[in-house]
Amino acid sequence: MTGPDASAGDVALSAEDGARWTDEGLQLSGTNYASTSAPGPIVTDSSFTVSAWARPTGQPAEYTSVLTQAGDVAGAFFLGVAEGFWSFSVKPEDGNGGDFVTNRDRATQVEVEPDAWVHLAGVYDADGGRARFFLNGYPVSDQGTATDSVYAADGSLLIGRGQTRRQPSNFFGGTITDVRTWPRALSENEVAAAAQAATPEGASLDEPEKSAPFVCPEPGGGICLGTLAAGTYETTSFEPALTYTVPEGWTNREDLPGNMLLSRIDDPEEGTWGGSYIGVYQNVRAPAPCGEKPQPGIGTSAAELATWYRTVPGLQVMRDVPVTVGGLPGVVLDLTLDSEWRTPCPPGALNAVPILIGGGVSDLHHVIGAPLEMRLFLLDWDGGNVAIEVTALLEQHSLTNYLEEAGADAVVNSFDFAS
Repeated sequence: MTGPDASAGDVALSAEDGARWTDEGLQLSGTNYASTSAPGPIVTDSSFTVSAWARPTGQPAEYTSVLTQAGDVAGAFFLGVAEGFWSFSVKPEDGNGGDFVTNRDRATQVEVEPDAWVHLAGVYDADGGRARFFLNGYPVSDQGTATDSVYAADGSLLIGRGQTRRQPSNFFGGTITDVRTWPRALSENEVAAAAQAATPEGASLDEPEKSAPFVCPEPGGGICLGTLAAGTYETTSFEPALTYTVPEGWTNREDLPGNMLLSRIDDPEEGTWGGSYIGVYQNVRAPAPCGEKPQPGIGTSAAELATWYRTVPGLQVMRDVPVTVGGLPGVVLDLTLDSEWRTPCPPGALNAVPILIGGGVSDLHHVIGAPLEMRLFLLDWDGGNVAIEVTALLEQHSLTNYLEEAGADAVVNSFDFAS
């Protein structure tokens, strides 16, 4: 990005709505932007890297986009400020709201300073399924964020604004310069070299403090924290953001936008039925009796799901009361399998009742069988739901023992969901 009407190959750049060029770069008021012709220069469903120098005028908003390549509904990636931190975000699907994932790597240990230059870079590795954010040429976390493939966005590359629900959004006020794109995932050394290539006057390349290390032991577990010391923690990826407190001996084995998993180290997952655990899921559905698919015609509110559970053949509801957890209202059910129940599913299927299936962002298909007891919280959130599954494997605990003596009830009671 070199100036007014810059172009490269078949991609032209133009300033829009009064954005203007200065010797320092593109000057933006918070209501204007620059745009390439469409499609933009980035093939977003393949590996790519984007970078820019940015200097906000005053304190930017909680969500502010320096670079985005637009799709039909949303941008495929966002480089800028998200959740109040300098960040790089990617989207596997073109959409906004509770049914659509945003995977984000954030500089959570760095304050966003007004009127100060920073170098931002986002690296998407399609083969590795990972997105990483670099601030001033340094990675802000050890691993970045795990992600499914980013969707192919065929809109313009937008400089100084984003796109949400088909509308312009998240405008940046300040100066942007030295925008660069690459059709591959740059290495750490290459990102550092790009940051040093055109440092604006008055800028520095101070190394930021890294975000908390992510040590997820589970393949596909996202950016989880692994073994936990006694204390209070916040989810790294799960939405809505969740704060929780655990005693010694617990581990966080999964933290994805739709799934979060806590368990005790002394309750290993083994065999067909796994172990005892606390699972938290975004926007679950009622599963069909046979086959891993949602059952049509069942609503997604806490009340609608609870009504369905009360009628499921083979399922015994031992407890059924209103509840509020972490600020979200709903219903809590204690569930077991009827000892006389026999599955109608094809020969070879487990003698079990399907309990939960993911709704798109969440990814799971869970059943209840004779070796398990379960407490299920169904909570209303953002037009959909959050489900908390407390499952006890009877070889390890009864549900009562797991909740009380093993401490699962205290962990759930500590939950605090972001509004």
